[in-house]
Amino acid sequence: MTNRIAKGAPLQMGLNFRLHYGWDFGSSPAAPLGLEAPDRAALLDADFAKIAAAGFRVVRWFVFCDGRNGIRFTGERPAGLEPCVAPAVREALAAAARHGLSILFVLLDHTFAFNPIPIPGTSMIKQGHGHALSHPDLFEALIGNVFIPFWDLIADHPNVLGYELINEPEMVMRRRENWFSIPSGVGCPDVPDAHQLSFADMSDRLNRTREAVHQATSAQFSIGSMTARWMGRWAPLLDPRRDFLTFHYYGDEPDFPRLLDERIAPHAERLAVGLGEFYPQGSSCMPPGHSGWPDLSASDFFRHTAAAGLQLAMPWVWRPGINDPGEIALEECRAVSRHLHHNVSYARSSLVHAP
Repeated sequence: MTNRIAKGAPLQMGLNFRLHYGWDFGSSPAAPLGLEAPDRAALLDADFAKIAAAGFRVVRWFVFCDGRNGIRFTGERPAGLEPCVAPAVREALAAAARHGLSILFVLLDHTFAFNPIPIPGTSMIKQGHGHALSHPDLFEALIGNVFIPFWDLIADHPNVLGYELINEPEMVMRRRENWFSIPSGVGCPDVPDAHQLSFADMSDRLNRTREAVHQATSAQFSIGSMTARWMGRWAPLLDPRRDFLTFHYYGDEPDFPRLLDERIAPHAERLAVGLGEFYPQGSSCMPPGHSGWPDLSASDFFRHTAAAGLQLAMPWVWRPGINDPGEIALEECRAVSRHLHHNVSYARSSLVHAP
């Protein structure tokens, strides 16, 4: 039985996952960091065991990230998958099946469109692929030559929940001085002017990917918005019967329960909604110069989202990097999972893929 995020269903606990950003589904030039390496596969299995034991049911996992590998390009044209992708996908699906976890694959990060940067010590480049989003023909090549072969590898595996096209699509849109102003594009200065998308262009790319997902798979499609302020723009693009919407929360509006009531509840009446990213460390993760950051723990976030009728909540991030505030507190999450367990309407064993 495949897991689904459905309107009216109880909250599922998930988390944002990675072993090593940018390399999990690729082949690194130095020490093996992709899942094709036996030690990485063993590490994945151990991580998934811990995550499942703490009560999590969903992992949100970036695939091609900033474009550093996994995709073959001919000039600017996406031409296919690199050979390292298939064995990595097989390892990811096998581990998810063993531990009863569902994967939400995020195909691209917004850094995919940032200015290109050399990777030190290699001849490789990361980022710099905004043309594949901004140019319609190249985007069709991205779908036909990369995404569809990726979905073919997965072949409607029951432990795959769904797909996002791009993490925080607003970040590659036309820039505005005030990121949280009236929704008309927020953007990021790292995206070259020539590759910034209008709202209409981004809506087209999201719609085209959603159609392709539903034509090629039985999985769900989702949009992971950078802020609750954009929910009203993205919600009409989704089919309530097949899709779901998530928003990311990083203290831009300090009263989180009020945000749920005023910005999220109207959309939750129409379709399934989740909290796609949040810091679970309370006020200790407040950035310099930021005021009004809510002092909420992971259990606070899970309880608030459950009470608001959301279907999914996922803290950031497993294996944090140097710019992340710290580890996810598994014991705290395990405790709140037990508290919420009576609301879970599916059996964990139903998510385990039969060999």
